[in-house]
Amino acid sequence: MAGNDVKNYIDGLKVKEEKELDLYSIREELLDLSKSSHIFDSFEKEAMHVSKEHIEQIDDLGLLMRMRNLASQINHKKRINDKLHTLHFNLNILKNAADVSAVKAALNVFLYSDETNISSMVGELNDFKAKLEEFKTYHSRLLPKGLDIKIEMEEKYKNHIEKLHSVHQRQKNAFISLTRLFLKMTKSHMKNLQKFKNKS
Repeated sequence: MAGNDVKNYIDGLKVKEEKELDLYSIREELLDLSKSSHIFDSFEKEAMHVSKEHIEQIDDLGLLMRMRNLASQINHKKRINDKLHTLHFNLNILKNAADVSAVKAALNVFLYSDETNISSMVGELNDFKAKLEEFKTYHSRLLPKGLDIKIEMEEKYKNHIEKLHSVHQRQKNAFISLTRLFLKMTKSHMKNLQKFKNKS
């Protein structure tokens, strides 16, 4: 993937940030994000537990099963945090790289690794958001017969969804900052390598 393609990925995300984070600030953010696993687990647990009273009021039980399956898929998105840690670790290596092999290793993680390349990460983040929206759509279509039950079910997932949206946004912002730093560092290393080649 060429440098311009990478830049286009980042520009295409159009994430609003007040400021670009440095490596230390990103590390602190990622450590805090790592504590968010319980949000994913609680969400899935909530989706798996539906009272008998609620089930009796639901018209489409097939929709409920799809929601449970989707909640399980959303729970896997907590692994994005681990991938962000991997990117951060390799940025530290790139920052202190003293030879070409260290630079190539970092390039591989950001550009070619199936787990952490930029295209894959963009896909993961977009899929996370899409699954949250899909879950909200399913939830709005449950349509319980009783108004009281409907209000209860609306409240059942509301806080979980809001927290997951917040985690997604923070993951996205951290990824943007990591990739911008990657582009800057890579550009700097390439210039230094070129200078070295010109002298030799």
